[in-house]
Amino acid sequence: MKGFVQVAFATASIVVACATANAQSVGNASAMIPSASQQPPQGTRADLRLRDPIIRNAELATADRGALEVTFLDGSRLTMGQNSRLTVDEYVYSGPGGAGRQTIRYGKGVFRFLSGSIPKDQVQVKTPTVTIGIRGTIIRTLVNGDGSGAISVEEGEITGTNDKGETFVLKAGEMITFGADGGFGGIQTGQVPGC
Repeated sequence: MKGFVQVAFATASIVVACATANAQSVGNASAMIPSASQQPPQGTRADLRLRDPIIRNAELATADRGALEVTFLDGSRLTMGQNSRLTVDEYVYSGPGGAGRQTIRYGKGVFRFLSGSIPKDQVQVKTPTVTIGIRGTIIRTLVNGDGSGAISVEEGEITGTNDKGETFVLKAGEMITFGADGGFGGIQTGQVPGC
């Protein structure tokens, strides 16, 4: 019986390693405090180490008092604050000056995103209730467990749309809140705290 358990464990380890090796890497864990984890599609959640590859469609998570910075292949950077979750839904990058597409879906938490060399009209950040179009910028986003939150722009300009078809445009130094139903508050001066 002991031999069977050892063989089963070794087989499972090989399957997980092969699944990770065959998965598409979209960047790496470039900084973390003190720890973060990744769960690839059809995989198990595992702690990340510095410079570990970030896998497309994996869920990334930080713990209490945790933070993670991801540097993508195109040079874009994403920072996650404590108790945050997100998924890199889509990532295609063909090199400098080439075509590409990037979609990141925030689950909950605090995030800071700095765009890279993928054409700006091909980059989207999605919350449970709002889709944000990036135009060469740095943004901060807070997403609460119920889908409500806030978005602010440090540099550049963004557009946002909700399921009702309502839109907004934010410029550097501006912030907007959104409810769990996707409804927008008024545009105001300020920044989302954290990250």
